[in-house]
Amino acid sequence: MRRATKIRLYPTADQQNLIARQMGCVRFVWNKALDLKKTAWNERRESLSIADISALLPVWKSGEYPWLKEADSQALQMTLRHLDRAYTNFFAHRAHFPQFKKKHAGRQSYAYPQRVKVAGNTVFLPKIGWVKAVVHREIAGTIKTVTVSRSATGKYYAAILTEDGQALPEPIRHITHVTGIDLGLKDAVTTDNGTKIPNPKFLRRALKNLRRKQQSLSRKVEAAKKRCLAAGRPLADLRQFFGSNIARARQDLARAHERVRNARTDWQHQVSRRLADETQAVCAETLNGKGMMKNRRLARAIADVGWSGLVTKLEAKLKAQGGYLIRVDRFFPSTQLCSRCGEKNTTLTLKDRTWTCAACGTCHDRDVNAAINIRHQGILQLKAAGLSVSAHGGGVNPSLIGMVAA
Repeated sequence: MRRATKIRLYPTADQQNLIARQMGCVRFVWNKALDLKKTAWNERRESLSIADISALLPVWKSGEYPWLKEADSQALQMTLRHLDRAYTNFFAHRAHFPQFKKKHAGRQSYAYPQRVKVAGNTVFLPKIGWVKAVVHREIAGTIKTVTVSRSATGKYYAAILTEDGQALPEPIRHITHVTGIDLGLKDAVTTDNGTKIPNPKFLRRALKNLRRKQQSLSRKVEAAKKRCLAAGRPLADLRQFFGSNIARARQDLARAHERVRNARTDWQHQVSRRLADETQAVCAETLNGKGMMKNRRLARAIADVGWSGLVTKLEAKLKAQGGYLIRVDRFFPSTQLCSRCGEKNTTLTLKDRTWTCAACGTCHDRDVNAAINIRHQGILQLKAAGLSVSAHGGGVNPSLIGMVAA
């Protein structure tokens, strides 16, 4: 089983300079290789392989770009493999077309495929040396890859991927506990038993502070533009007119965003761990987040709650202990169906938080009813996959049988 552990690094000033050089070399090789591949295809309809470009690395080092020797050779090879994977993901419709990397991007990173060592609270990085670190948990197993990154706030991290030699636990064949969850904005998660986990709204609470810091940075950049134009220089030279005040403002803004991101990530891990520990299978609706983000009135709130990140973390935790995440089709009418008799209420609107079934008279909480229906539909999918679901975990409404999404 492979496990990843992200630790904080504390390089010295000299080591920071060496890491920056490594990142610069890796970024140059990525951009150079991407430019070669695009040019070869646009001009000659030729598809260059990564092996073809890898053969050019020694030529570049001994000829036009001798400073590439400052970087670890395997780190340069690794970035070419990452570019190849980026192309593969693009053609598989899993990602956008690869883009050129920017020198002044907030996050910079590169990877080592081997020769990294961990001893106590220090990490050995090729071409860098022993770097002070905070190793908060044991690094067990064989180190496969290590990704060194620098955040927008200037913090350094190492993501260590290890292989411990243990196999993944066998998937559970007899399921005794299934939970259905409905994802929302007011309550981020609602379970079929009526438990509601409120949306903490990290971005909304920090929005006033973020807006103030962004406005402060924008004013300073506008002043730099005026100085640039007054000196008769093109705006392409704008960064030459940036002072330490702009650097401080950018750091303040980056730290504010980092606090929001860290708080949301921590909350997602806590909620996903709680759900994974309480059940063997979780049924969740597949939401069209990308489409929903086009609603300008809800886009910020949808991005703030982070449904995709929560479900991804939940799926990984369930898989690590042999559980299942069942994704129910987005077109399944979980909100409109009565979980008691199966009657469909087509007049339901977004404002209706509770409603009464016209057929059986049951009064429903909108989100709890949806979670129950999602659970029923998920159980049908589990059984259709040949798994055994006990009476405790089952209890599918007979009126819903045959409604499995195509």
